[in-house]
Amino acid sequence: MCKLFVVGIALLLAASAPVAAQDVSGTWKLSYVTNGAFEQTTAIIKLKRDGDKTTGELVAGNPRLLNLTLKSVGQDGSLLRVVLNNGAVDMVFETAVPKEVGKHLKGVVAIDSTLYPAWLSATDEATLDAKSTVRLFDCPPMQQARTLANRANTLRIQAQLSKDPEKKKDLLRQAADADKTAKAETPKLYREVLAKHADSPAASEAALILIRAAQSSGAKSEDVKAWAAAASSAAKGYGSRWQGEMAAQVAVALLGQDGHATLAVEYARQAERSLNPQSSASDQVRVLSLLAWALRKTGADDEAKKFDGRIAKLDDVLDREYLAKMPGFKGAVFEGRKTKSDRAVFMELFTGAMCPPCVAADLAFDVLQKSYKPSELVLIQYHLHIPGADPLTNPDTEARWAYYTKAYPKEVRGVPSSIFNGKPRSGGGGGIANAEKKYGDYRGVIDPLLEEPSGAKISAQARRDGDRIEIFVKVADLAEPDPNKKLRILLAEETVRYVGSNKIRMHHNVVRAFPSGVAGMALTEAASRHKASINLAELRGSLTKYLDDYQANVRPFFNPARPLDLSQLRVIAFVQDDITREILQAAQVEVKTK
Repeated sequence: MCKLFVVGIALLLAASAPVAAQDVSGTWKLSYVTNGAFEQTTAIIKLKRDGDKTTGELVAGNPRLLNLTLKSVGQDGSLLRVVLNNGAVDMVFETAVPKEVGKHLKGVVAIDSTLYPAWLSATDEATLDAKSTVRLFDCPPMQQARTLANRANTLRIQAQLSKDPEKKKDLLRQAADADKTAKAETPKLYREVLAKHADSPAASEAALILIRAAQSSGAKSEDVKAWAAAASSAAKGYGSRWQGEMAAQVAVALLGQDGHATLAVEYARQAERSLNPQSSASDQVRVLSLLAWALRKTGADDEAKKFDGRIAKLDDVLDREYLAKMPGFKGAVFEGRKTKSDRAVFMELFTGAMCPPCVAADLAFDVLQKSYKPSELVLIQYHLHIPGADPLTNPDTEARWAYYTKAYPKEVRGVPSSIFNGKPRSGGGGGIANAEKKYGDYRGVIDPLLEEPSGAKISAQARRDGDRIEIFVKVADLAEPDPNKKLRILLAEETVRYVGSNKIRMHHNVVRAFPSGVAGMALTEAASRHKASINLAELRGSLTKYLDDYQANVRPFFNPARPLDLSQLRVIAFVQDDITREILQAAQVEVKTK
């Protein structure tokens, strides 16, 4: 009995003892893959087991990453976590160390909330040069497919830059031919990736591309199911976190195609199962929102509603955390004009939730709202799919972008772009650290403009009855009326919550539509009255269709949320000269409910 008792105690103690961490001592090279096509090496790290702790030192960093440091190394049982920092962004590598430590440790790296398949590989190297840190991933059919897919874009850019009309025409013809070739040949190459490189990260990317084109290519449901399985299978070797991420991406891709919502639910559930107590609140919101969206697509509204409460609580926490630290500085209230001018400065900011350098511009924009009255400064944001898909974009904002890129091809070429009274000024942006400087730059443009006389007077009213908004605008004292002077009316949402890859959580004065048309209404008289209307149910439906079509035919959204509440609405009316592009006056009013 005593022997059995002692043995039982020993077994109990052994079962409750912490799992010893595997020894990962050695020199390792950290690499990861983007878009299934490019292998990027970040650093060479030396790891050492010191008692019950794993420590590390940075041997060499990618020369392209300035100020790279090794922030921390931690090992808890089988989980190894390495955190690098380049001065602005943490790069976090995680892997589950196997019992037998080999020459490769596969896992995932998180860079600014975006995950990539990654690995540590044993190395004797002690230096890195810039040329060797970025190279094509070893998957020939994927390389060929990317080359074919990129050729048309390269030719179009060359055509835009060419000043020779004949050469431009020839380049555009070549681009059209390249498009046809890519559409015919790349699907075969992606299938070859799945057949010959099934365990590669390129296989997951190839499968996703095939799924996203399933509807347009007329793919059979069994093919789509096989591609989804291939993407999931290729992710297994990189750990549970990458499996969960890939399951989420597969679900998003499936939801972008008609007839695959049931399969999307299956993969969204896989993504949910990958969540754990350590998963961030933002990751949980993203995955739970995806699952709720997939369930609603299959008609399972009751089950979807069960997640709404969890999502709302997590969002509240994230909102409080965000507002407590953003924008990170305070502006100064405008002290008043020195002249008798009544001109409102009109600032149009082209931005994007997927745009890292838009952060400074967006945060400066937010503080400007508190520095001026609406009668002094009217602020609006147009969102664009630059560099990634942004669900706050709409056809009217794209048309407005085309208006300015045509007028100012050298000054307005990317986001962020800022337009003041119809003229591009103080372009560019930066990260959080640059937000206060950007605010100062904007103030340097706005304050002098407030002293200039207006070219017209505008008054407006907006009334909502159910889903219908009626808008009434009066224009008076218009100097030199003519058909090229236009009244434009837009509908903006005061606050929209959407988190893209740049982590800006709250977006303000987001343009949702131009109720009277982007082209505007000609002003041929010094004084005139105008009326416009918009139905919010119809607008929500058209925006949903636009976003669905974009996801199905162009690219998926980083965050599956579709922020279409269309609440806290306001109307902005402005007069613009389409010859000079100058905006002569603007007015903002809140939408009142009857």
